[in-house]
Amino acid sequence: MRMVAPGTTLEADLAIIGTGPAGLSIAREFFGSRVRVILLECGGLAESREVAASEGFESVGAPRVREPRLVRNRVFGGSSHSWSGKCRTFDDIDFERRPWVRFSGWPIGREDVSPYSDRAAELMQLGPNVYDHEMWNILGKARPKRDVSPDLLMPCFWQFARDPKQPMEFLRFGPHFLSQTAENIQAYVHAPVTQLCTDESGRRLTSLEVTPAPGRTVRIVPKIAVLAGGGLENARLLLASRRTRASGVGNQNDLVGRFLMDHPRISLGHYGAKSARAVQARLGLFQLRQRNRTHVYSHGLALSPALQRQKQLLNCAAYLSEHRSEDDPWDALKRLYTRSSPRYLTDMRRAVADPMNLVEGLYQRFAKGRNVRHKVDRLVFDCLVEQQPDPESRVTLSERRDEQGQPIARVNWKISELEKRSVAELASILAQELARIGLGAPIPPAWLAEGGLPESFTDVAHPTGTTRMSDDPAHGVVDRNCRLHEVGNVYVAGSSVFPTASHANPTLMIVSMALRLADWLKHTHFGPTAAEAWKPGAVPA
Repeated sequence: MRMVAPGTTLEADLAIIGTGPAGLSIAREFFGSRVRVILLECGGLAESREVAASEGFESVGAPRVREPRLVRNRVFGGSSHSWSGKCRTFDDIDFERRPWVRFSGWPIGREDVSPYSDRAAELMQLGPNVYDHEMWNILGKARPKRDVSPDLLMPCFWQFARDPKQPMEFLRFGPHFLSQTAENIQAYVHAPVTQLCTDESGRRLTSLEVTPAPGRTVRIVPKIAVLAGGGLENARLLLASRRTRASGVGNQNDLVGRFLMDHPRISLGHYGAKSARAVQARLGLFQLRQRNRTHVYSHGLALSPALQRQKQLLNCAAYLSEHRSEDDPWDALKRLYTRSSPRYLTDMRRAVADPMNLVEGLYQRFAKGRNVRHKVDRLVFDCLVEQQPDPESRVTLSERRDEQGQPIARVNWKISELEKRSVAELASILAQELARIGLGAPIPPAWLAEGGLPESFTDVAHPTGTTRMSDDPAHGVVDRNCRLHEVGNVYVAGSSVFPTASHANPTLMIVSMALRLADWLKHTHFGPTAAEAWKPGAVPA
């Protein structure tokens, strides 16, 4: 790990800007090859205590997460520094052009991504990439006798990426990457890229400017550059690189920063402590033991594709969130085990206060393949919904400047009536179906009880779509292989290229698309003989 020395010029075959899941997944594919790779991380190996101005953004639209580090982790490993490890693939319908969803449709299909999703799952220590009713067979369990109507709802599973050496921790891409070494990979920290420099035509990148401190510049000269800075930063950097064109790099059609999406989240209802056990038993966590690994899957319910088409709705899904009791014995045991308990004796008492709970938990885990059932005050059905792409929901440049004198991102996030209507439909059907199968309807939120639409959402720090993919430069910033339409040697990785966002947490798709891009770079720019460590997959069309 290195620090950049101001005043120097570095050359590389491939420069990757950003060290989150996208950037590190691409770099890993070049380990041991003849391709000289430079990785550039604006933060350090650990987050500093002080929040820098460059970590912030100006929010002028729908309320968003205010804590900058939940959105933009400026640290080696990027967003994996604070994520929850939750993963699933996108559905077939997510890739389709849907007449009722403006600007929907990917230029590639699920079949183009699936081989890379399987490679991504292996890289991320995941289990099988199965997230529908077929998961029951893999878990070795019969489908519930009283099940929800498949015309209305479909079973929806997620799994969690965990660190193989620390199973209680989610996978952190940074430490996992740094546990390996390769002479052809040079990683630099505290190396914020402040300018993408192009030739006079604006059609070719000539260099990158890195500003480790105000007034101190390093020049990077790559043959190919990949922006992997996240949904806000990819757009901000392209817009802020205005030396050749006032509109920025790759922005001749004024599309960079537009179509900002996230996953609006809201509660659809809850169960009290007395009703929680039966709901946990039906929709709780499952464990799968495979190849000496234990994989944890959670079970939720999503609107069926048939219903989405019939009622012209967006893809959305509900899942359980546990609001655990303060005296939950399993949390107490975990704190004791990890030596993170602030009140040792109190946690000792909590851990042994209900021995039958512990016995039942061990039985559930080792005999039934289920997760332990925590003591909860309530169970909440939360919902994530995809968004209809909207060109007026966007990232622009603020008048405010960061510590390098660069404009920070100005975020105008918009939520449409279609998102609200889709969530209301899911909430109504969920209550109806849960009551029908004997679990009872959850206690509804006020907006649902009054028969209205939800008004207040929270985002989940999944900024998406700001450099969207399209075969037509009039409708997208990058092509189907993630290359800027206007700049022949600049590519973009991460969720900013997604034309639509699904309801699924994005990291598995981010890594899948990063591996697909890595294969394209090898095939197109460096050739198979230049990448000795290359494990070829299907080269993107």
